[in-house]
Amino acid sequence: MKTRLSLCISLIPTLIVCSLRAEEKFADEGTVTDAVFALAEKYFDEFQHPETGVLYGGRLEGRSKWTSPADILAEKPHPWGYGSHIEDTSLHNGHVLAALLDANSARTDPFLQAEIRQCFEGLKLIGSLPETHPKPGKPALVGLVPRGPHADDLSAWYDDSSMDQHTTYIISLALFSQSNLATEEDKEWIRQSLGKVGRRLESNDWSIKRADGETQAHVGFSWKSLSAGHASILLPTVLALHVGTGDEHWRERYEAFLSEADQKRWKLSHPGPHVKINNHPIYANQNAFRVNAWYQLESSPERKKVVQELLAQSAEMQLARDFPGEMFRKLRPNNDWDHYRQAFQWDDAELRGAAVAWSKFRPEHLKGKDGGIGALAHVRFPLGGYHMVLQSEDPELIREHLPTAWAMLSTVDLEQIAAGETHYLFTVVGLHLYALYFRHAELFES
Repeated sequence: MKTRLSLCISLIPTLIVCSLRAEEKFADEGTVTDAVFALAEKYFDEFQHPETGVLYGGRLEGRSKWTSPADILAEKPHPWGYGSHIEDTSLHNGHVLAALLDANSARTDPFLQAEIRQCFEGLKLIGSLPETHPKPGKPALVGLVPRGPHADDLSAWYDDSSMDQHTTYIISLALFSQSNLATEEDKEWIRQSLGKVGRRLESNDWSIKRADGETQAHVGFSWKSLSAGHASILLPTVLALHVGTGDEHWRERYEAFLSEADQKRWKLSHPGPHVKINNHPIYANQNAFRVNAWYQLESSPERKKVVQELLAQSAEMQLARDFPGEMFRKLRPNNDWDHYRQAFQWDDAELRGAAVAWSKFRPEHLKGKDGGIGALAHVRFPLGGYHMVLQSEDPELIREHLPTAWAMLSTVDLEQIAAGETHYLFTVVGLHLYALYFRHAELFES
């Protein structure tokens, strides 16, 4: 793998030139495969623990600067671990596993198959921690998907987990269970694990409780409210529980949730003016992951059509939204944003959509004291939108924005970006792009 990696990295400048000057196609089989595999191999080399398969939010070589195992056990810096670099292991492993499965189903490759196994093993470890490595002084738990563990101490993890960690864990394992790469032993482990997680969620009214079974987690709200946003969390997750376990109980619960209150939850899942996406400008793609899995796992053509239309509407809403928007302006004073507007030469107080944000990107935005915001505004923000496009199952929407997604993949120097979530998402986008190429090469024609 290292030989291929070195070769592919040396080809990146050539790939950029080819992608910009091609007249009939902006990419071909060789450039897609080389660029995507180079991107993925470098990501795994830097962010994945080689023994456990767990993916982290920071480069492993810099983990001496992460939150220490002792502080994690003391529930610092917060009970939910934000900033620790171990807070999103289930999210990263699950999204990457699903993207690897998508890529391998389009064109199989030993590299993809090996990483599918690694990411699955990482999820197995994460899901087993509350039983195998209980927190000191607390009983072993079943059914909690934790944050972590620290790369150097399996007992150091956070019990204040979240909706996104739990849903990603359930959905990605359900998807893997349907793969021909999953052994009978794997499938049995998935049935047992998802059964435990599902029962714990159900017993807590579809909310997430910490280790004491009473304290609600930081992002542990119940998913049962009759709202469009909660419907797109609850329905795909319960369906995934059925697919991953084979337990008819979850199929019955899925149908009951669809039918409740004169089918209100299902009606709210239809596209329309009532649909809202995540208030945070860079996390709406997490729900697109859930809804795309819903599309894949649903067997009814009529329901699939509705879910696909919801995916397309949500992607278009994300592409059109402003940055920094109300959310980021709450996090930073306005005078900071005035400074960034001047530093990055914005035409307006807001970047009006993903395309504008990307069009303003310059390599120097990633350097200096403002480099973190430059990466956030001009890379991470538009990248989330293009991830949603690739998940939309809408050929025309994909065709329209595919060249931009490829341009991002081909031109951003990730060495300048520290945030693991940007690296993981680049890898996910690249793998879905690879899958699209080998299923629908015609979409890559200019």
